[in-house]
Amino acid sequence: MWPPSGLNYKRKECISHLTDEQSLKIKSSIIKKISLSSILSNQQFEWLVLLCCQFIFIGFVCSRALVSVGMITLLIASLLYYGPVFSLKKYFQTKELLVLSLYLIIVLLSGLYSEDKTGWLNWVRIKLPFFALPLAFAPLNKLDDKKLVLLFYSFILTFFVSTSLVLGNYFLHFESMTKSFSQGTQIPMPFSHIRYTLMLAFTFFCAIYLLQQKSFLFNKNEKWIQIVYALFAFAALHILSVRSGLLALYIGLLYMALQEVFKRRQVLLGSIAVLCIVIMPFIAIKVVPSLHNKIDYMHYDLDRYKEGDINEHSDAMRLLSMKIGIQIWHESPLIGIGAGDLENESNKIYAQRYPQITEQNRRVPHNQFIWVLATTGLLGFVLFLTAFFFPLLSGFYKYGPILILHLMIFSSFFTEDTFEEQMGSGFYLIFLLILMNHFKRE
Repeated sequence: MWPPSGLNYKRKECISHLTDEQSLKIKSSIIKKISLSSILSNQQFEWLVLLCCQFIFIGFVCSRALVSVGMITLLIASLLYYGPVFSLKKYFQTKELLVLSLYLIIVLLSGLYSEDKTGWLNWVRIKLPFFALPLAFAPLNKLDDKKLVLLFYSFILTFFVSTSLVLGNYFLHFESMTKSFSQGTQIPMPFSHIRYTLMLAFTFFCAIYLLQQKSFLFNKNEKWIQIVYALFAFAALHILSVRSGLLALYIGLLYMALQEVFKRRQVLLGSIAVLCIVIMPFIAIKVVPSLHNKIDYMHYDLDRYKEGDINEHSDAMRLLSMKIGIQIWHESPLIGIGAGDLENESNKIYAQRYPQITEQNRRVPHNQFIWVLATTGLLGFVLFLTAFFFPLLSGFYKYGPILILHLMIFSSFFTEDTFEEQMGSGFYLIFLLILMNHFKRE
């Protein structure tokens, strides 16, 4: 028998004489030897974080699986490097990270009264990053300026390549695709066209922010790359003609113009900028064929909705989904019907009141606010808004990129259930965490 009983007794006796502090140091030393921190320096670990973020960025344009791989790897790497105890401690100490779990909690609690547990688990899965990613970022040291520039560049490069391919395909089939806008179709884009153009719009503001801050990786000549990309993204958003993306773009521009007026006291310059922002969309509608056809179809679509001709008309179906969502919320205004039952309840109303809508055109509410109200009621809605606005109210409203990110996402809530899909929630969350980490106060 090994070890000998006498030696075993002496070992126990020795350990029993250690103070709590000495015992904790020994345990910490053992954990450190088997943790990632014994292999990687802090700088090397930060490069690993940047690599995981790049996986996520690439996943946004070509692979849902790669988004998940990037998020999971980032969480595991952070826990292995800092240790789960330290990570959890920092997580619970950081209110602006902890509050993000409310997105997950309200959906989790709705499972108590959701009859469709399978459907409920699907929504829980989509919300898990709101706990996992903040936990991964909680112990991270503040990323320096160069690493933020590199992250912005990698995001910009990813969308430059992707958008170039999308536009190349459009121009190869220019006549047929431009004409198809009159029939309510879109230029083919990766995954959700709304979320895709929201991200593309944010790359525009990433380039503008780098230009304003004179932030470069190597030298100041990079400003020309930043200017050219900003013009490229601006033009691309108008050609792609997705209204949510354009609304996000112009809301961000309006914020920047008003900032010139009220914060920097550049009244004349800011006023001219505001005037240009108001005029530009009308000019774009006249000169960009795809956008012109898109707006024409929107008017036709709304007329069809008024006349009750809804099936196969995108805006009409979106408006009807919102109407049905409000009806569902009225069934249980305080706590909602539960996330798991939303699709089933929506289908029941479609079948009973709108049988002319084919099954493939039946949708859950295309409005984030109505989605939350229908599934979790007023209580969930209050918690949802708390989670959304708390990072701003905790002091991060002072930083332009974070405020613009919130303005863009908030504007999308009116026409899309942005957070009820991996790409929308992942985009918001990863950039919120990157920016809060970079701007966090010591």
